[in-house]
Amino acid sequence: MRTVREAGPLVRELRDERGWSQAELGRRANVSRTFVIDLESGKATVETSKFMDVFQALGFELAIRNTETGNVRW
Repeated sequence: MRTVREAGPLVRELRDERGWSQAELGRRANVSRTFVIDLESGKATVETSKFMDVFQALGFELAIRNTETGNVRW
């Protein structure tokens, strides 16, 4: 994923897989439902710390992958 716009559909898919509402994900990630809506719609101004909290609540951690070598850094 290279942009917040690409993250939105992934967040929605992972939330739907769990059967959670946007409000439930917000509660679990300690962010507002409005933030979840903005993230899922690809709004580019979402806060990075909250972005990370959402993925953590969904049970994922993010890694950085070098686009040239494919090496992953934590």
